[in-house]
Amino acid sequence: MLHGKILLKHLSLAVFCGIICGTPTIQTYSQQAGSDTSDSRLTIAAQFRPRFEIRNGAFRPLNKGEKPAKLISERIRLTFDYAYKDILTVRISPQTVGIWGQSNMVQGVENDGNRIALFEAWTQLKLSKNWGLKLGRQVISLDDERFFGELDWAQGGRAHDALSVQFKRQRWEIKTFAALNQNYKSLYGNNLNNPSGNLYSTSNAFPYKEMQTIWAGFQVTKNTKLSLLATNIGFQNASSASSDTVVHYSHTIGLHYIHSAKKITATFSSYYQFGKNNTGQKTSAYLLAVFSSYQLTKKWNLGVGSDLVSGNDIGNAQTTDHSFNPMFHTGHKFYGNMDYYLAGNGHKNAGISDTYMKINYKSAGETQVSLVFHQFFAPVTIANASGRYTKNLGQECDLSFIKKLNRFTNLSGGYSFYITTPTLILLKNVPDAQKIQQWFWLSLHVTPTIAKLKFKS
Repeated sequence: MLHGKILLKHLSLAVFCGIICGTPTIQTYSQQAGSDTSDSRLTIAAQFRPRFEIRNGAFRPLNKGEKPAKLISERIRLTFDYAYKDILTVRISPQTVGIWGQSNMVQGVENDGNRIALFEAWTQLKLSKNWGLKLGRQVISLDDERFFGELDWAQGGRAHDALSVQFKRQRWEIKTFAALNQNYKSLYGNNLNNPSGNLYSTSNAFPYKEMQTIWAGFQVTKNTKLSLLATNIGFQNASSASSDTVVHYSHTIGLHYIHSAKKITATFSSYYQFGKNNTGQKTSAYLLAVFSSYQLTKKWNLGVGSDLVSGNDIGNAQTTDHSFNPMFHTGHKFYGNMDYYLAGNGHKNAGISDTYMKINYKSAGETQVSLVFHQFFAPVTIANASGRYTKNLGQECDLSFIKKLNRFTNLSGGYSFYITTPTLILLKNVPDAQKIQQWFWLSLHVTPTIAKLKFKS
């Protein structure tokens, strides 16, 4: 952890000093209009996010006698954004993710080499008034992140190595993404100059080999937007360089609708998945979600919603996979903060029916408090040798807050508890679990802007 901080500090200083030394005509943003002849801009921002957790049942119920996990994790991230006029943008964002105490107090040689990774590293070109191209490691966040999301809750976040072509004109916006992944370290001795072989292994790498996506959004009215999504994911997981492994393709189409007025917000999402899953099994699955909220007063907001994610019967063999895979979603936003479903620990691909109510409070001092109650059901039949189980999977209550301390600093935290049922215990395979499961967390989020510079290239 310590060496990561030192390296990031040196990296930021090196870049900062290099720009100043190599560009004597640097100007600041405070220049008066008409005197600014600069054509380049650079913004350097930092992020420090430690998080303390007591996991007394997060991800899965703990059995009686199991001790809760206690830890402090952290994200340290720098973001360098460079822009030349309006035709070129470059972002480089290194980060390190660690757990307090895991790195030796006296730094030695790392087993895996440099532990600083790149969260984002991309270049964006303006091709014309309406067309643009973005290439490199980038976040793909679409609609409400039910299928493509940044996963910002996770300390490492999520980014794709992809090419994106984008179009925007009046009410229309179109984004396309394409990716072709390879993993030489697992199958080809990590030889970048490997002369043959195109098999892919997911070992310590991306979960897919190919990806093609098109997303189109249309602003129907001032308060209403409609978007469509179509994506094709190619899965391959070769065990050796000599294995003959086919690529299985999964197709997903979706629709997202949002209406946002002064007091009422309503959203509807629907997705259908077909083709084959990552094991080659035929797939036919769906996701439906509806949500509506009402602004009661300036400080209070009330919302209700329901999600239905298809799954497979438990206890009955099926030739078709009916379990919807949300692929790259931000599940922490939707199915309970304790991450029992479609994130973290699995539940035998049984799908989920989630009906929930949200109460949000926001004070004039920018303190926000949220209370969410979830009722979970299984949308499939669940049975074993003992007989058929009830579809009730239990209830979860999530209380969370965000308090703004200053311009660059927020304090956030939360407490959640889950009331389990015998059906949940069966799906999670924890036969001696306690009735009540709990989770507590507290986090500091510091995001200073280190420098904003203008200069002549």
